[in-house]
Amino acid sequence: MNLLYFTPLVVAAAVASSCGDDDDDGFGGSLRSDASVFYYNQITSNGDADQSTLTADVTLSGDDSDSVSGVGYSGEDEGPELRVRIDDANDNDDNSVSLEGVNSSGGRLFRTRVNLANNSNYTAVSYGDTSFNSTDIALFQQDASDVDSGVRFRVINTVDPEDLDASGFALRYSDAGTGNYFSTGVRQGDATEYQSTNAGSLNLVVARTGVDPEERFARVDCSLSGSRTYDVILAANDPLNPPLSESEAEDELVIYCHPQERN
Repeated sequence: MNLLYFTPLVVAAAVASSCGDDDDDGFGGSLRSDASVFYYNQITSNGDADQSTLTADVTLSGDDSDSVSGVGYSGEDEGPELRVRIDDANDNDDNSVSLEGVNSSGGRLFRTRVNLANNSNYTAVSYGDTSFNSTDIALFQQDASDVDSGVRFRVINTVDPEDLDASGFALRYSDAGTGNYFSTGVRQGDATEYQSTNAGSLNLVVARTGVDPEERFARVDCSLSGSRTYDVILAANDPLNPPLSESEAEDELVIYCHPQERN
């Protein structure tokens, strides 16, 4: 599992004035690159009356810092971007940054350190349940290569299969037929390998890993646009009532399809 932290695109005026030139908009040429993190909050709070315990204030810290406040359960909303200045060369050395999230009462939801690559975009997804003190965050680098035709996607899972008495999830296209999975053993915080499709919508079956005949938890779907790369987040429909049994999963599992940033 990859994790990370962020900060803003800020550089001191002294650095800009002493090292910059007209061709580099005052940022000093190759001095100090940056990375962007797009944050999605899929933390749940089973049984709580409102979402205040899962709403996140997120800070990305390195040489500079960037932050965003009051990020509730993301659902279909696009994730806010946090930018961080890293590395004063182009060799990806000394790129360590921290990412921390707290809720409205100051309780820590996650904190971690990661190394980021220059001139790259990342997707960060927080998950887990505050009522079980099990919240965490996963970070994945986005694929900046072109999509010549169709759609490229990966699935990021924020649902704990153990809540449904499963060791992991198996994923297949709805029309692929039983057993034709493109990924198996998917656990909470995992991301699948990238897949490709020419369809204008994504229709998936979420099943129990390692069982024959197939035991299906849910069918989930979302819309797609051509020539894009997507992060498809498997999540709970209601963050205050996440599915905690196989019988609840059919109507309570969803996918949110977020296009990655165009470079």
